[in-house]
Amino acid sequence: MHVLETTPEQNERGLEIVRDQLLPWLRDSTGFRGLLRLSDREGAKTLVITLWADEDALRASEEAGNRLSELTAETVGVTRKTLEEYEVTLFDVDA
Repeated sequence: MHVLETTPEQNERGLEIVRDQLLPWLRDSTGFRGLLRLSDREGAKTLVITLWADEDALRASEEAGNRLSELTAETVGVTRKTLEEYEVTLFDVDA
């Protein structure tokens, strides 16, 4: 999970980059299962959560993913606050 400090303008630009550039790259990555992007109402904080089939898939894409995240942050001008890892222990979506 990437935690970013943003402005409303950076939030909108970041959404475009994630949707148009990052997501297509992720979809081509082995073991990629999904992405969630959450923003607070003010656009001051954004969370980007990627979901992977297993830890091996996460590790295989980790270096390239981190570099792409850094480039995106630099391009948009956001502040990367933290990068955290969690294990999904429950996942339920009504499709």
